[in-house]
Amino acid sequence: LQQRVGRAARNGMRLTVSILLAVVAAVLLPMIAQLSNNRILPEKLAIAVDLMGWDGLMNVTRENIATRLLGHKKTSSREAYHSLLNTLAEVDLKYLGPERAVISPDDIAEGHRMINHLLRTGMEFYVEQSPKHPKLRRYVSPTRKLMGDNPDALYYFAPIDIQATSNKGYVIKGRRHPDEVYFSITLYGANTFAGFADRVIGEMNDRKLIPSAPPHSEKNTSSGVNDGGDASYYFELYITPERPVGSRNWLRLTPNVTCVITRHYFERVGTPAAVDPTVERRIDMSISNLGLNAGAQPQSPLPDLEMSQRLKLVEEFVRERTVGRPKQDPTKAPPWFSFQPNTIGKPAMWGGEGNNDDGGMGAVDIAYAAGFFKLEEGQSIELTGKIPKCAFANVVLWNRFLQSLDYEHRAVSLNRKQMTLSTEGTYKILLSSAPPNNSSWDWLDSENRKGGIIFWRFILPTEDIETPQIRIIEAAD
Repeated sequence: LQQRVGRAARNGMRLTVSILLAVVAAVLLPMIAQLSNNRILPEKLAIAVDLMGWDGLMNVTRENIATRLLGHKKTSSREAYHSLLNTLAEVDLKYLGPERAVISPDDIAEGHRMINHLLRTGMEFYVEQSPKHPKLRRYVSPTRKLMGDNPDALYYFAPIDIQATSNKGYVIKGRRHPDEVYFSITLYGANTFAGFADRVIGEMNDRKLIPSAPPHSEKNTSSGVNDGGDASYYFELYITPERPVGSRNWLRLTPNVTCVITRHYFERVGTPAAVDPTVERRIDMSISNLGLNAGAQPQSPLPDLEMSQRLKLVEEFVRERTVGRPKQDPTKAPPWFSFQPNTIGKPAMWGGEGNNDDGGMGAVDIAYAAGFFKLEEGQSIELTGKIPKCAFANVVLWNRFLQSLDYEHRAVSLNRKQMTLSTEGTYKILLSSAPPNNSSWDWLDSENRKGGIIFWRFILPTEDIETPQIRIIEAAD
């Protein structure tokens, strides 16, 4: 109540100032206009008058005086913007502090990079688009990493909301990359809209997806890439409350769905897929709101209240991925993630019972295995095991904030095709700060770090997965 009274008082004072300035303007404007007509005004003032007109110039003058007397004008977007800044300050002090065991200057600095990645992602997802006019945009990249990214995959995200479609839903149309070893579309839900992806609501992979006819007779798509006219790469998926008659592919849209994420996995010997721009150019997808008339355009520019609402979503997104997350509790970790240093958890399907009780944004077709590594001076790690029969397999090094290390310039991940496997499918990998002299090892670059996370993915395995084993190698060895 006190805030409302204070705001009303300030608005009243601003109105009083405006009235006084209007009276002064009524007396002075004719005189100034005469000076302007006679070209006596200074050049800068004359330009301002030409651009804004006399009314516009007086409005700016009035607001300048009112701001000096009463402070800056209160707007919805300004309040939301300041609230976002306050949340960023809170994240800096609490999430990057002793409460989360982040204490070294280097860890804090890396945390600041992570927060900026979160902020950029939130702006891209919630300010530059909306569930009414969604776009499938890259979720992570070599310079924007979060929530366990993968060098061998491209991920796309779009916010969706059944209410934004007048309960009619969406349709995704597109063309898969011909070299994908796995592709899926997953609907996620969360307790809050920008909570992002806390649980799976629906999923379809390329093994279940029924191909559709190409959208036109030409072999070239909008990306300008020739796919040879193979119709098996084209698809059409409806995301609606009820299945449309005649639809080949369908996922149910419910009120608790907040986003859709597509996954595109590759096993390449050379440059990781996430770095190669030619890979992205050959993924051609679009999402359309079935509740809009053809040709409907997003609102532009965004009015004050709309910008305020979108900034609040960004704040919510940043908060939910940082201080809003529960603190790590080793006793509640899924069995596939080991909190014991230099031990990998037993691989398990993410969708298996007990393996994702706390929710998250995993994929139901993927078996995960992970654990923390810890190295003393001069130590290295030997990873050994066997790759099972599966659609895809790789291992990636992450920092403590679930961001992959620098795969653009360093060997911090290995997929199955990059490994030197025996005829039985066994591997031997050295994790160290320098390449091994023994060529029998594949190599993962530790970036001279003393700790981090080793993360394995096995997609659609058809046999039991051996738990990767770790052996510490001392400098003398």
